Amino acid sequence: MTGPVVVHPSSDEQIVFTLSSQNVAQTAVINSFESTTAEQHIARAKQALLGFQASANPRFLGDAQRELGGVAEVDYSADFYLYRASLRQSMHQFSQASTDLDVVAQMQPDNFQAQMMRFTIAFVIGDYSAAELACEKLQGLNNDLYVAACRQHVRAAQRPSEAESAYLDLKSAMASAGALADRQALAWAAGSLADIAERAGRDDAAQLWQWVLSMNANDAYARARLAALKLAAEDYAAVIALTVDHITVDSLAVLNAIAARRQGGGEALISQLRERFNEALWRGEVLHKRAYAQFLLDIEDTPSAALTWAERNWQDQREWPDAQLLARAQRAVGADL
Repeated sequence: MTGPVVVHPSSDEQIVFTLSSQNVAQTAVINSFESTTAEQHIARAKQALLGFQASANPRFLGDAQRELGGVAEVDYSADFYLYRASLRQSMHQFSQASTDLDVVAQMQPDNFQAQMMRFTIAFVIGDYSAAELACEKLQGLNNDLYVAACRQHVRAAQRPSEAESAYLDLKSAMASAGALADRQALAWAAGSLADIAERAGRDDAAQLWQWVLSMNANDAYARARLAALKLAAEDYAAVIALTVDHITVDSLAVLNAIAARRQGGGEALISQLRERFNEALWRGEVLHKRAYAQFLLDIEDTPSAALTWAERNWQDQREWPDAQLLARAQRAVGADL
């Protein structure tokens, strides 16, 4: 293979390269990025993070990372640390995210979003003492329905025997809030109630996740939880209807593929997922370990590999679906011996 031609000018006047209009346009883009203010970078990072929350497309994380990387250290603000914490949380870098939230707490002790994020991280990783502390710090910062929801959510997770009581207490708090509850607080509480309902083994869990989804059709997490319940109920048509327009999201694509295979199809999507996960493994960037473990368990039928990835996922996050998947993989490996 030959390399590029090297030109050695014979004089200072010799032209060795002429800029085309495309080169000029690219240079203008670079100069525009360099002249962007810190506030503009942070605002764009926020929009990218919102895009990720709506789609779970990792491209948005790259966009947010690039925008935050354009902020000079001298311009690091509370918003910068808040959105970098959100980025790190989305990338499952929970320790680094918590460090950023510590800085936000020093700069803005009453930052509601930061406290909510701190609660979410602590709850996801199973640090219920830290979750309780973050929950109490929410008192008075916003609608008190948030506090009622996080208290009962921690209670149900920490003491499974009290899940039914936690469900009833949160439902009562939501009824008391009534019209006073803003839509965002209500959606948060409804998601907590739906998760508690699953933990309590209640029949209305699917109906509650449907309610959450009706309040925010872009909630990929609620969509996945509802689709998983429909899959468990062998309502494959419902699973496909919920996920068919969202196969860029790993968790939803895997659920779609499982439902389709159980109906005798899905091979094209399964091939795409296999390629997608293989590329992620090659890059060393398997962000959605739970989805990959489920793919290995329910599509590839490799319980030992599924257990390995379910255990790796458990090291990062310990929500109800993580516990359920880990238990299923353990049972599958036991039955396989």
